Amino acid sequence: MPPTRRRSTRDRPAKPPLSEEAVVDAALEVLRSEGLPAVSMRRVASALDTGPASLYVYVANREALIHAMQDRIFATVELETADPARWRDQLHTLLGRLRDALAAHPGIAMTLTTVPPRSEAVLRPLENMLAVLLAGGLTPQDAAWAADFLSTLVHHAAVEAEARPVGHHEQAEELYRHFTAQSPDAFPLITAHAAQLVAGDAEERFRLAVDTLIDGFLTRAAQTPA
Repeated sequence: MPPTRRRSTRDRPAKPPLSEEAVVDAALEVLRSEGLPAVSMRRVASALDTGPASLYVYVANREALIHAMQDRIFATVELETADPARWRDQLHTLLGRLRDALAAHPGIAMTLTTVPPRSEAVLRPLENMLAVLLAGGLTPQDAAWAADFLSTLVHHAAVEAEARPVGHHEQAEELYRHFTAQSPDAFPLITAHAAQLVAGDAEERFRLAVDTLIDGFLTRAAQTPA
């Protein structure tokens, strides 16, 4: 047999050039396939077939990488042009887009509590939320507080969506059985109102939470002396 020729490096497909975009692409792919704990400089470098030192040219460290991932995700969220005639629907739409974008990237919602948002990409939805709330007649202070509370609600809804691999209906039935199996003597209200405790799907509950919060601020505004 003829001797086996060692494959030359020139025979191999050329690796795409490194860039911040390529690094973030790889990090998001690791996130989707392996989860946030797996997103490390070493793991992302491995996905790019390079060494960790190569990544530091584009991102300073893991925290900077997470910031860049946040930026990419938030940049995909379509914003609203605030309209006083339909501000509430706009608010629901914007918040739903934010929740869905975060839920599609498991773990990122939690990073928003440990890595505070600072970049323009992350702040734009907040700016848009404030514009919509002000268009709805909230005072600047109430709009700011509402935006803060609504952001927390969105983050929680995204984390909850990540934590529920099974459908909401199946989980609601399981929880209903758990509630009704309790002792009526120890938990008379839980056993009596188990159906109400698990009523509504995730979308209904999210919309109700938003409306309840906003209605509270509107009532507060109506009761506040001019």
